[in-house]
Amino acid sequence: MRSWIALPVALLLAVACGGGAETSGGGTRTTGGTREAAPESAADPGGEPPPAESEDLAGARVSAADAGEAAGGTSTAAEPTGSSDSVPSETTATAPEGETVAAPPAADGGEATSDSDGAIPANVYADPRGGVFAEFQQGFDRDHPFGSLEAFCFPHGEGVEPLRATDAGIDAETITFVHVRTRIEEIVEMGFAAPVGDTADMFDTFTRIVNERCGGVWGRKIDLRLVEVAALGVGGTDIDTLRNAACIEATEDHQAVVLLNSTSFQGTAQLCVTEEHDSALITHQALPEEYVQRGGGRLLTTATTLEGNLRALAEYLISTGALEGRRVAVVASNTPGEAEATEASLVATLEAAGIDVRAFDVLDCAGTSVCFGGMAESVQRLIEEGVDVLFPTVNALSLPAYITEMVTQGFAPGDVRFYNTDFNNQGNEIVSGLIVTFGGEAAGELYDGTVLLVHGDSGRYRLPEYPPATAFDEMCMREHAENSAIGEYYDPRDPVETNQHGMVGLVCSIYRVALRGLYDAGPNPSRADIFAALENLGPVDLVSMLPGSLAPGKWTMGDSLQPVTFRYPCPFEGMGTTAGACHVPNDYSELLVGVN
Repeated sequence: MRSWIALPVALLLAVACGGGAETSGGGTRTTGGTREAAPESAADPGGEPPPAESEDLAGARVSAADAGEAAGGTSTAAEPTGSSDSVPSETTATAPEGETVAAPPAADGGEATSDSDGAIPANVYADPRGGVFAEFQQGFDRDHPFGSLEAFCFPHGEGVEPLRATDAGIDAETITFVHVRTRIEEIVEMGFAAPVGDTADMFDTFTRIVNERCGGVWGRKIDLRLVEVAALGVGGTDIDTLRNAACIEATEDHQAVVLLNSTSFQGTAQLCVTEEHDSALITHQALPEEYVQRGGGRLLTTATTLEGNLRALAEYLISTGALEGRRVAVVASNTPGEAEATEASLVATLEAAGIDVRAFDVLDCAGTSVCFGGMAESVQRLIEEGVDVLFPTVNALSLPAYITEMVTQGFAPGDVRFYNTDFNNQGNEIVSGLIVTFGGEAAGELYDGTVLLVHGDSGRYRLPEYPPATAFDEMCMREHAENSAIGEYYDPRDPVETNQHGMVGLVCSIYRVALRGLYDAGPNPSRADIFAALENLGPVDLVSMLPGSLAPGKWTMGDSLQPVTFRYPCPFEGMGTTAGACHVPNDYSELLVGVN
């Protein structure tokens, strides 16, 4: 049984990146050991990575022969510098048995080609990356009014039955959605995040396209309301309380059927929406398994669960032998649900495999999102236990301070190898760059070489052999630029504008999921009809067109994870973040599929 020891309070500032209100208790679990120099291993981020093979991990590890077959790629993972020999240019697919269809040109450069076994059905996009990506595309109906890669939506529904009011928030002429927006400009101004554009304008633009061009959904217009929540605690009120107030406004005042979020909306407010008020929330962050299950099919994310992401990381590293002979520590925070998720997935998986876990420390956030309580003691414990591998699952504001404390206590580059995930948004390279922004060069150099297992295609736009955006991302950007009052096209290869380009794609993805579900529920749906349709969507379009799906009981969309390496300084001259850091992706031979 683990002992949980209360840690002292250090700071009383609440910011949005870290989640809901935190409980006051922290804790630690240690075992004996002494400090030694970190030995090299085949998985050393600074050396040669292991060859990519097909393995049974949290999902399936896709070989380069599968992921890059169309280009004749090799079966060896890319160097951490980002080089890739597996660059497909076209792909081939087969029509269903007994069906032959002429091979048409595919959207945005994906050329549909036929082979001796048949041809690609006319509405299937031939993903030029080939392999698992091309296979994934065969599950889509691109003739769906909200499924095309040519436009955000198409007119539909002529001659349907008369529309009528069916449920709270569903009138004969309109259905109420709410865009719940965290005011991230508050933390951008403090230097804690990158500008991602005007998300209110993005949601409004896609709403106008649906209502004005496509006639709504089955003729029923989207009544999109905006509910905002502070990114910082106000007047001593903690973040979780503020988010729950936003939930009440959206669900009780506006009677929203679906809430859409692209700027972080964490903590117990997610349960307020889905468990207490019978509305759906579609968001983009890794969520605790408990919250997803309690949401009962109404809490949906484009990512995975927290536990799924952490468990996949542990299994990935165990399979490569990267942790053999290592002394491991895990650090979490006492943000509600996070320490429990970390222990039940990451720590439990490591220990079950016989990995030497010397410490599991839980930092005290003192009711805020900055978790400094017990930090110095935790770093001291790394020294005492001879730790040479660290999994820091804390949030974007706490990790820079933790790395800085390590530097202060004498850690040098190479002493400790770091591994991380998208948990607490650490898979975002702007968030990773905060380690340099607030910890300085020494902290960046210490964290350099960290391998992160992430949901997205982080950093791939820098590789010249890859297109800067997929057909879905480009469609979303074009539609937004042509219909927005701002009217700006964001360049996905620009180190700053790539964040805005990515946000447009994220808003487009989340909104299309909601609209597909609404359409599939029929002309006069109840709330329950819409929620049932959402979980039966099957394949969904995510940013970068990475595999994702919804199914009964499967309410997290992300079906793939892939490793990237944090580099400081960024090896791509002039293409790092404002902090001078970046993520360098491996080629797709390292893609893990079926992780959800």
